[in-house]
Amino acid sequence: MGILDKLKKTFQKTSKSILTAITGKKIDENFYQEVEDALIRADVGAQTSIMLAKKLADKKFPRDASEFEIKKFLEDEITSLLEPYEADIFDLSNKNLEIILVIGVNGNGKTTSIAKLAHAFKQRGHNPLLIAGDTFRAAAVEQLKYWGDQLGVTVFYGKDQADAAGVVYAGIERAKSENKDIILIDTAGRMQNRDDLIAELDKIKRVIKKIDETAPHKIILVLDGITGQTAHLQVESFLNKVGIDGLIVTKLDSTAKGGVVISLTQKYKVPIFAIGVGEGISDLQSFSATQYAKAILRE
Repeated sequence: MGILDKLKKTFQKTSKSILTAITGKKIDENFYQEVEDALIRADVGAQTSIMLAKKLADKKFPRDASEFEIKKFLEDEITSLLEPYEADIFDLSNKNLEIILVIGVNGNGKTTSIAKLAHAFKQRGHNPLLIAGDTFRAAAVEQLKYWGDQLGVTVFYGKDQADAAGVVYAGIERAKSENKDIILIDTAGRMQNRDDLIAELDKIKRVIKKIDETAPHKIILVLDGITGQTAHLQVESFLNKVGIDGLIVTKLDSTAKGGVVISLTQKYKVPIFAIGVGEGISDLQSFSATQYAKAILRE
């Protein structure tokens, strides 16, 4: 099953809600309100939903316009909203050693996403190294080591309770000595309101810059797509306190609402590097605005 088919299956509830608002209805003020309400229920966000409903009204469709015409209009509008935020995780800014810092709250799928990225990079001929920067949870280190064994990818880790920044520094030195070309750094899952843990991330960033002042080349926040609007709180906090270059949104195969990606991009102007659409090692896919819009407004 391709990514479009997976997303269509996932977003059935969202699609049905929007299509119910469109199908067999006369185009009048009530029609626009129903479309707006359906988009809001899909987690598209109030402001964006109002804007899309207004664009629909401004288009001045005839009262007997077909469901297909309305759906295609909304699909094109959503695509145009999302296209500026398509980001290529495989576009490497540093040709020698790309350093990618991965952050996020516990349970969002951060470590698994790192494994999936490592697999994708290796498939493209790269030689990645993974750094286990979560030194306070032995289970997190073991999980990363498990994936390293499965993928044939080197995992660098330190002693339990070791200073995370020190482990990251030593790991980067190891990667340089072994001619690795990509480093993926796992970090301790932290709530965005824990200032002490945010401070640790800042320390890791400072240590990385001692080795390469242009790094980290990407800071990626991993979000759980199931959390819906809660994801906004995480993005806002990490964006302000740490700085992020883009998002990976996981578990979209488990949520009935797909609009959260739209609302996040429109509110925070953050790129989407990839989306998770399953538990398989190849189920982390580059984000496509066109496919996403089609899935939300599937036929």
